[in-house]
Amino acid sequence: MRARSLVLAVGVGLGACAAPPLPEPAHTEPANRPASPTSSAAATDRLVAPAPEPALSAEAVAPPATPPAARDDRKRIVSVGYVTWIRKRPQVKEGDFLGYVRVGSTLPLRSEEIVRGAGCPGGFYQVEPRGYVCRDITVTEAPRKPWIEAAEMTRGGSGAFPYRYALSNGAPMYNRVPTKSEQERFEKFLGKPSEHPKLPKTLRSHEELAVVETIPAKDALPSFLLGKSSAREAPFDLVEQTIPLGSMLSFTRAFEAEGRTWLLSADHTIVPADRVRPFRPSQFRGADLKKGEAALPLAFMRVKARPRYVREGDAMKPAGGEWAVRSYVQLTGATETAGGRKYLETREKDERGAPLFLAEEDATVITTETKLPHGVKEGQKWFLVRITSGTLVAYEGLEPVYATLVSPGVGGVPVEGRDPVKDSTTPLGTYTITFKDKAATMSPEKGKDRSFWIADVPHTQYFNPPFALHAAYWHERFGELVSAGCVNLSPIDAERLFDWSDPQVPAEWQGATGAGAKENGQASVVVVRR
Repeated sequence: MRARSLVLAVGVGLGACAAPPLPEPAHTEPANRPASPTSSAAATDRLVAPAPEPALSAEAVAPPATPPAARDDRKRIVSVGYVTWIRKRPQVKEGDFLGYVRVGSTLPLRSEEIVRGAGCPGGFYQVEPRGYVCRDITVTEAPRKPWIEAAEMTRGGSGAFPYRYALSNGAPMYNRVPTKSEQERFEKFLGKPSEHPKLPKTLRSHEELAVVETIPAKDALPSFLLGKSSAREAPFDLVEQTIPLGSMLSFTRAFEAEGRTWLLSADHTIVPADRVRPFRPSQFRGADLKKGEAALPLAFMRVKARPRYVREGDAMKPAGGEWAVRSYVQLTGATETAGGRKYLETREKDERGAPLFLAEEDATVITTETKLPHGVKEGQKWFLVRITSGTLVAYEGLEPVYATLVSPGVGGVPVEGRDPVKDSTTPLGTYTITFKDKAATMSPEKGKDRSFWIADVPHTQYFNPPFALHAAYWHERFGELVSAGCVNLSPIDAERLFDWSDPQVPAEWQGATGAGAKENGQASVVVVRR
């Protein structure tokens, strides 16, 4: 897999969590033909939350095909480099950008006039809704037809799962459909297909949602792969790279060729489906307070299911049944003591109409903040993350709008004077969102020959690089300490909060800058406490 625009590291024991500064592309005159499309620039309307729904198959949440951009009279440019920068002004200056678009994305022009500026010999396009794009090799006005087809077929969809995801057991990424003899030759040292070695202990959480499930070949062979053709322009090798054991793949299509099912990756390579395990999509989500699903105070059930109690005389007796793990229940705020234990009264009742209680030690309680943190303005959107309870609440001023469970760094509360990256802890403090990315590949390394990566992690929001809020599609131990320092959210929660927070990412952009870019508007704040 090619080096991605954002190099991140996640997972227990990997050290880092999120992104260093994005690399700047070379700025040269525009080419007549686009560059290789993969060339690189270097987490109810009920008082209690429902129990987790029956597990869906990985196939059940295939992202819908994204329709081509709506046609209009405006002229468009197409990104053909992995990163095409949108600049604040017509000049190339390190760090001076509003956002970027991903390969295959199109941008409408505000004007067809080329604007001259510093650092870009070809001049600049002025794009909608704002900003400038250097007229260099990362963009074109007339991409090749096969390339357009490849870009359309590998573009992510909308929703919590923009791609389909799978875990590699050592899968080659081919640049074209290999013959059977080529498959035998290149895979003879990779072990038998459909064998799935156990991951090392440090990566064990990464296979919690991986299932041994056949991925059906429901799609047609893409025409750009006919006759030993490739989505890439003159690829150097048949095999681009082998996805290391435990690394992850994002893909959009599954088709049959040469007697085998293949997956079309977001990187425009093809991967044998029998060498990966698809992920079962987590259906966990928190409480949307703004939509009236619940109101604070409420209690989440972390780690395991928790028993229900009912008062009988001076004692609390089991009421039968449990609140499921990761479900929540609303509280009245009243408490009672029995047998030396404290119990919280819930808004749930038994069949007789008697209130149900939750033991205090079983509850992870979220209450409403009554004072704005220092650095948060009246009416500003902000997140409150609590490490020890594994919770996140989103606020507009002092109005709570969303509450959920998250997975902070496995190292727990950071120790003053120690490196949170090395300790896998989420740093305490108040931060402004610096960058939002719709999907970012995460790795502890840079460059092509990496030993580990997680492909296209959705809805990533950086608040203290290399730390970020982002979806985790490989586990659902939300409410527990799991990550390498980032704040893991369920994909459903991550999408909801990404769309809610500021700055807003324009529909056709891949990512947008937060702090330091007044053109994108006010950025939201992330407050991390013990």
